[in-house]
Amino acid sequence: MSLPDAKARMNAAHRDMLKAWFNVSQVWRDDLSRTFEERSVLPIDKQLRAAMNALDSMNDVLNRVRSECSDDSQR
Repeated sequence: MSLPDAKARMNAAHRDMLKAWFNVSQVWRDDLSRTFEERSVLPIDKQLRAAMNALDSMNDVLNRVRSECSDDSQR
């Protein structure tokens, strides 16, 4: 699986998680739900965003390496 494919799958899962949490949060509105959001949903959201940014960075590096390697092979 390519990095862009992995990011797309992660992004879809992230979107699904946020949509599910939004739906649940419309009916679960107490102190425990706020605690769950703070301790579970928000940290996962932050980690997924960081992971997707890391995938973008890794993809940029891999593309640069591929480009440099193909340039070197043409010399």
